[in-house]
Parts: sequence; structure tokens; C-alpha cells
Amino acid sequence: MNNTLHRLADLLLDVVFLVEEGGRIVYVNPACTAVFGYQPDEMIGRQILDFIHPGDLQRTVAEMAQVARGRPGFGFENRYLRKDGSVAHIMWSARWSDEDQLRIGVARDISERKLAEQRLAGMLALSTAAQGAESLEALFVAFHGILLELMPLRGLAAVLDPGARVAYAAAMPGVDGAAGAPPDTSRWFAEPMSTPGMKFGELRFDVEHAAVLSAHDRDVLQFAAAQAATVIERLALHADLAYAARYDELTGLPNRRLFQDRMQSAFARSRRDRSRGALLFIDLDDFKRVNDDYGHAIGDQLLQAVARRIVSCVRECDTVARLGGDEFVALLENVDTMEQAQAVVAKIHQAIGKPLPLAGVRMQAAASIGIALYPEHGDATDHLMRYADQAMYACKAAHKAENRSLAG
Repeated sequence: MNNTLHRLADLLLDVVFLVEEGGRIVYVNPACTAVFGYQPDEMIGRQILDFIHPGDLQRTVAEMAQVARGRPGFGFENRYLRKDGSVAHIMWSARWSDEDQLRIGVARDISERKLAEQRLAGMLALSTAAQGAESLEALFVAFHGILLELMPLRGLAAVLDPGARVAYAAAMPGVDGAAGAPPDTSRWFAEPMSTPGMKFGELRFDVEHAAVLSAHDRDVLQFAAAQAATVIERLALHADLAYAARYDELTGLPNRRLFQDRMQSAFARSRRDRSRGALLFIDLDDFKRVNDDYGHAIGDQLLQAVARRIVSCVRECDTVARLGGDEFVALLENVDTMEQAQAVVAKIHQAIGKPLPLAGVRMQAAASIGIALYPEHGDATDHLMRYADQAMYACKAAHKAENRSLAG
């Protein structure tokens, strides 16, 4: 290469290599310092393969052989290792010169473009993982794997509010304490997991050299935290909807739908075990008067108190539900006789009848309770409910007749 071409190559921002057939570098222009970190004399005389990333060595050798056989190479991409150990992404144009018996190559640094593509692909992968996540554990496991491909991540943790509960924590062996011990994430780089008006906690990252994270890296971590917040909000909403579909909002008791499911399960157990059961239909007396005289807020408090008192009168294996308004039901399993069911009814009457201080006055509730036995009074949900409902109305009518008689 004559001096004029040398001087011309010295002006180029791309790296120019002249390489012998055996792979020894005989010339490289000064642009190599900006791209690879080496001075030209640190590369001249060495094998070109010494600088290639081990993961790209085999296919680079194959490409060099093709160029040596006379096929020009355009747009071949591979990775080199810089002097500081970092990776440079390179795009090559190369040809073999029979006259000079040298391979002439021009290398363009495309590291920024490749990193941008990698970050974009990573953010797409994060978004895809977030959309498909069915649990927080699955979400954070997926995020951890994706972020490991984008940066030197040594650990990831998700800390949820309130209470700073650690929902996920994983770190490389030997990081932050003894093997098997949970990592201390308090000093890790943190991004808030939040949506407008709501903060769910923090996504914390143990990143090598976190103090020098690039703005692009921080953008990726911020994006991951924002995606995590969206998933938490979605899962929480689904959980709320699932709960609302099965439980009464005011009392927290099972609603009609869940109670009917519980009845079906109880019937199946009774048939299998040849056991019996009882259904109680409970309706408060004169509840409308409470709402009219004291307002619906006080009425709601009374319903909540009554619900707690009914639950306190039955066993854990039994089910108490609110059907709506002032109507409750209780499903008693393994009850063999009417006398056993009546004993529970007496406990409920006593519990409900205890004075309750509300709105500055001592209220005293009362209820009419109908009893239906399984399977004597019905072996299907509708039949048993209808019988207990009719028995309850019979009790209510008897109470009213008794009250008229006392008034007279």
C-alpha cells in the first residue's frame, strides 16, 4: 500500500485492515483506536482472529476463506473484543487482492445500532411477557431472563407496597451473602412500579457498575418497572372481579352463586357419606324500619353485625351466605335431626337478639328462621331453598300473629 493510500486511509473513520493469507495483520489505520481501543502498532503483526469474539470465530473463519477464494464480502457482521473487554459490533466489506496477496477489509462500527436493536427487541420481549403473564412469579422470572440478555444484571427483586413485601428475589450465587440466603436488595438500583395515581412498589436491580448505567439502560429498566405495574394492576383487578363474583361486598360472606356451588358440593358429600344436613333461611324482622328511621348507612352496619353473629353460631365446615337485602342462609353439614338444627337456630336467635349500639341507640334485631332438612325436604338446591323459604315465612307469620295477640 503506497504512502498516498496510507495517508488516505488515515483520514477514514472506518477501520482499514490489510491482512495476509495466514491471518496476520500487516496494516491498520488509526481509526482502530476509536473503534477497538488499540493503537495501530498493538494490532499490526498479530493474528486478526485474536481480536474476534469467540462466539463468532467459526463463522468468521468461514467468511475469510470465501473472500480468499475470490468472492468479495459485503455486509458481513461479527463481534470483536475491544481492549477494555467490551464488545464491538462490526460490519465488514472485504476483498482479496491477488496482486498484493492481501485481504483488504473495511470495518464499520455498528455497535450503537446493534445495541439499539437489541434494546428495542428486549423492550418488545418485556411487553410481550407482560401481556401474557398470568402470575407475578411468572412475570418476574420472564423479566429476569430478558434483562440478563440486555445488561450485566446480577440480581432482580420485586418489592410490593404496602409493607415492602418481597414478591420475587433472585441473584447470582455469592451475591449479597451466603448461598441460599435471601439477597439484601436495599442498595440495589430501584425503579418505582407505578401507574398514574398508584404506586405498587419497586423493581430493584443489582447491576454491575450501576453508577455508570447508560441513559438507554435506565430507559429499559424504567420500561420494565412500568410494565410490571400494569400487570400488577391487571391481576389485582381480575382478583377483585373474581372476588366480587363470589362474595357479598357488604358482609364478605359468600353470595348466592357461591352458596349454590357450596350446596352442590355438600350434596355430593352427603350422598357419598350417606350423611344428612340442614338449610336455614334467615330473614330479619322489620329491617325496612331500620333503614327508614336511621338511614341506609346504619342499616348496613346492622347487616354486617348480624352476619358476624350468625357466623359465630356455626362450625367452620358450615357455610353462611347473604342472598341479598336482609336475607341470609346457613348450610349445616352432618346434621341428623330436626332437634340439632333447632339448637343452632336457638343460638342464632340469641346472638342476633343481643343489643347492638348503633347511631347512639341500642338496637335489638330479631329474625325469622326456616329450617329444611336434606334429603327429607328436598334433594336438589331449588327444592331445599323453596322449602326453607316457605318455613321462614311461616315463622314470620307466626311472629306477627303473636305480636298482634300481645298488642290486643
